[in-house]
Amino acid sequence: MTVPCAPDVGTTMEVAIVYGMINEFLETLPNAFFLENEELSCISQFYSAIYNKLMNNTLVVNSKTVIASTEAKEKDILDYYGIPAILDRFVEKNKKDVLNSLCCGTMVVDALNQIAHADDFIVEIPNGLRKKLETGEAVFDTSSKTPGSNTPNIRLKGGKEIVGQATIAKKTDSLAVSRSLSNLAMMAMFQKILSKIDVLDEKVEDLKRGQMNDRVGSIIGPFKAFMDLYPTLNTTEQIDAIANSIYPEMQKGLSQIHLHINEVREKLNKAPNNYLKVFWHGIIHPFRSDIDKYRKLYNEYIFNIQLYNRLSLLSDVVLHLKNADNAMSSNHKTMYDYCNQQLADSFKRNMKFLMNREPIEIERIHEYNNRLDKLLKEVQNMDLVIECKQEDVKLINTTQQ
Repeated sequence: MTVPCAPDVGTTMEVAIVYGMINEFLETLPNAFFLENEELSCISQFYSAIYNKLMNNTLVVNSKTVIASTEAKEKDILDYYGIPAILDRFVEKNKKDVLNSLCCGTMVVDALNQIAHADDFIVEIPNGLRKKLETGEAVFDTSSKTPGSNTPNIRLKGGKEIVGQATIAKKTDSLAVSRSLSNLAMMAMFQKILSKIDVLDEKVEDLKRGQMNDRVGSIIGPFKAFMDLYPTLNTTEQIDAIANSIYPEMQKGLSQIHLHINEVREKLNKAPNNYLKVFWHGIIHPFRSDIDKYRKLYNEYIFNIQLYNRLSLLSDVVLHLKNADNAMSSNHKTMYDYCNQQLADSFKRNMKFLMNREPIEIERIHEYNNRLDKLLKEVQNMDLVIECKQEDVKLINTTQQ
């Protein structure tokens, strides 16, 4: 279902809560729900039309994070370190927070309206009686103590028995809703990026044995610790304290990887880029294949840039949780500028000669950087779709009152 967020939520995103097929879900709602079947059908068509329109410009929060679209059994470096499972737990917590805060599922329209217009308290009317009160089939009891006023008791018109009672509830926590929606929007962006990047499998074993593993561990270790603690943190001060502690450590690890990238590039700059240099290398080193050596360096160079880009996403999560979204662009700017400068046309020509093929990996890196840069700028203005299973919304109040 697609509903507009209230202004007080602090976001211009629209929220679409999807229970598989919208029509099927609405038609299977219990009779105790407060709308009649004809109205359900109209609303189903209305929201389906909105949903289809929104899908052209949406971020979808998937239940499971997909690293790459591949039918092969390669294992990405982030899979090796268990990152998808960590991010999935993060998504699950925030998704539950949203559903619980908004009174869940099909009650979301009322809940958002409450956020926008209520003060500290709201009046809740039992399911099934709202429409009857609007049409006059049911009425509030009149107060005998205060002329012109009513009691919370509800009776069917002409009936003697009380069929329900209005209650007072505290207003929905709009800040909590806004925070969870924002978290989900950021994760939707990550999932969109991760689902379209190449699988990094060919050098995982080398990385596990090498010095790079320590650098990767210095980034993923603090991140995993933060994600494990996150569900237990109750205040922004607690989140900020841990984020401020681990973010410098993660940046240190990223800087070390970047330095290693530069070292590989300096070696790669010596690769032969024409047949004369190949001939000359063959005379100097007749029993050694320099071409094979430099091709391995090229693969390592590309791998390390992709690795850096993947791991920098984790530091984005930390920045986001400490409300430093404006720092995300700066977080990626170093590698973005580096790639624009170093992966230029002259380098691509040299690598085309070295690899004896088009260096498509370079174009993929540029595409990734440009896509991420665009998403970082647009994420707060894109529509958000939260995929939910029907069992995720068990708190819907469908009990006849």
